[in-house]
Amino acid sequence: MTLRILASIAFCVLIEGCATVPVGQHQPPAESVVTLRDSGIAAVNVGEFKLAAGLNLALDKSVSVRGNQVDSPNGNSFSLYLKESLIADLKAAGKYDATAPLSIQGELTENELNAAGFSEANAVLAAHFTVKNGNQLIYDRVLRQQSTWKSSFVGAIAIPEARNQYANGYTQLLAQLYADQNFRTACGAGL
Repeated sequence: MTLRILASIAFCVLIEGCATVPVGQHQPPAESVVTLRDSGIAAVNVGEFKLAAGLNLALDKSVSVRGNQVDSPNGNSFSLYLKESLIADLKAAGKYDATAPLSIQGELTENELNAAGFSEANAVLAAHFTVKNGNQLIYDRVLRQQSTWKSSFVGAIAIPEARNQYANGYTQLLAQLYADQNFRTACGAGL
């Protein structure tokens, strides 16, 4: 009887795990730094980032993977995580100026991590980005990033992979922003 209980516990740990796993701090990827540096945009400020109005506040606090809570390292706010990731990328590219009249704002509109399956997992992130020059709105767009990856039956493999893939979604969402010609134009590229 004791052997069965131990086997059941070991099986559950392999499948589920049971912890809170924070997303790691954003590290500006070389591709994003080069894209920003070579984009011709002016140095910009970063304003308010928040959860879009009308959405459940829990979407900004954590996501779940197989019963494990994935939290933001930035005060339990994924919108703040997105903001600080953007600032880190801009600083690394020499394109951040806290006093600049050009300011990027954002609202997190989607935040999902689905890794309950044993063969495939996915994440969906979306944000409404705006750029203002003083009070004048000059860029307004919602960008969406969806990724799918192979998952594992073993929780000890699937959970860290889901956390890493989920965090990479923020990097990919910001890469979409940096590649958007309308964003570049709004931020002064080619002017």
